[in-house]
Amino acid sequence: MQPLHFDADRTVGGLLRERLGDEVVDRLVEPLLGGVYAGQADRLSVAATMPALAASLPRHDSVLAAAAAARDAGARSREAAAGTSDGPVFATLPEGVGSLPQALVDALPAGTVRLRTPAHTLRRSAAGFELSVGADREVLTADVVVLAVPAGKAARLLAEVAPDAVEPLEGIPYASMAVVAMAFPGQDLANGSGLLVPPVTGRLVKGVTISSQKWPHLDADGLLRVRSSVGRYLEEEQLQRSDEDLTAAVVAEVAELLDLDRPEPVETHLVRWGGGLPQYLVGHVDRVAQVREAVAAVPGLAVAGAAYDGVGVPACIRSARTAVARLG
Repeated sequence: MQPLHFDADRTVGGLLRERLGDEVVDRLVEPLLGGVYAGQADRLSVAATMPALAASLPRHDSVLAAAAAARDAGARSREAAAGTSDGPVFATLPEGVGSLPQALVDALPAGTVRLRTPAHTLRRSAAGFELSVGADREVLTADVVVLAVPAGKAARLLAEVAPDAVEPLEGIPYASMAVVAMAFPGQDLANGSGLLVPPVTGRLVKGVTISSQKWPHLDADGLLRVRSSVGRYLEEEQLQRSDEDLTAAVVAEVAELLDLDRPEPVETHLVRWGGGLPQYLVGHVDRVAQVREAVAAVPGLAVAGAAYDGVGVPACIRSARTAVARLG
């Protein structure tokens, strides 16, 4: 088989079905992409969701060889950055990732943090920028602005100051999802921190994380703590259920998937995330380049966030650092 000359973006499903077959995509790739992006392999871009693989493909005669080379290069890069290959794959904070925003606020040397204060318009001014915010359209002035908001909101705010960014931003759709956290009575499970569920199984849930096995500090009270996610791009009809119905359905599936001896939870908590995950469809890399070119033409303006180069927390942190560095 000849190397794939990756001169045009393709869907993940289109590439891997051709090279590895439908079953690999349906039962391995789909649950992985569904867990990360709440998306579909036959819509998501290889170049945007798997950039290391896309870069490696032209140098190899098979997808597996290209993937192995990309994996090894990534491992070497991480080792060089960390100085060692040891350490956990995942990391968290003892009080939960939700404690990170407050820690950042506490670390600010000065300034004001406003919650639940929507921004309505962004305009250039003699001093830099003017933003109208809040219900009373208060005008704030700023020397520099970093827009770390979803693509649709960014498009509306950039309409006056960087109009060429609007169309590519509007081409980034979003998926909605929900997460159900559950606490069951303590019971023994097989080793492991969770599982992913292929959509071809017809199940509601996309994946299950056994939080109390993944994070030992959550096991102190002896409860079995689990969370599970629901919802994919263009397949969000299950999210129309009531909170009670959706939670009950998720709990039932999780209990069956984990084969729980004591399947009645002592506590549950449902969080809905409407329009939460951007979809990196074919052409996403070009759309991002167009946005950044338009924004770069405006001194003192930058964009950051999950809409561009990765949806995970580390990717968003890198995006923010890049934006701030550009502003000097």
